[in-house]
Amino acid sequence: MRFRSASWLLLSVALVTFGCTGDTGPAGPRGATGSANVIYSDWYSPSTWDAESEFGVAQRTYTMTTTSLTQEIIDRGVVLVYMRFIGFNPEIVQLPFLVNNPAYSFSFRASAGSIKVVYYDTAAPTTTPIIIPSENQIRYVLIPGGALDASMQADGSTCEQEIANLKSMSYSEVCRKYSVPE
Repeated sequence: MRFRSASWLLLSVALVTFGCTGDTGPAGPRGATGSANVIYSDWYSPSTWDAESEFGVAQRTYTMTTTSLTQEIIDRGVVLVYMRFIGFNPEIVQLPFLVNNPAYSFSFRASAGSIKVVYYDTAAPTTTPIIIPSENQIRYVLIPGGALDASMQADGSTCEQEIANLKSMSYSEVCRKYSVPE
C-alpha cells in the first residue's frame, strides 16, 4: 500500500511538472503607452516680460526653455499651457485666453526646446502692454503621441476629438486624466 501511494504521488508530481509544458503561444499585442510619459513643468513666475513687436502688434513675451519639448511632441502630441491669474481674475486658464479688463489676449508659440508665452492689448495693439505682476504664473503640460494614443484608445475617440476634449477640459480635469500633480 505504501508503494502504491508513493507511485501516485510520483505520478502526480510528474504530471504537474511535465504536463504543463507545450508550445509557446503568439506574443500578445503591445500595451498602450501610459501617462507616465506626460511631461509637466513647475509653475514659472516671470519677473520680466520682453517687449517685442510682430506684424505691427506690440506685445510682451516670456520664454520657457525645455529640452523635453521635441519636434515629435509638436507633430504627434499636444502642448498645453496654463496661466494661474492672481488678483483680478483668480483662476487657472488654458491658453489661448482673452482677459476682458484690460483687454489682453494671451497665447503661446511652441517650438522644439521652448515655449514662448505672448500677450498684447487688443484695444491698443500698437501700444506695448504693461507688464503683468510676477504673481501670475505659467505652467506647461506636454503630452507625447504615445500617451495621446493611449488616451484616444481608452476614450474611443479620434485624434481631433481627443485634442478638442483636452482643450475644453479644465486644468484640474487634465491633471486628473494624466496624473499631473496640481
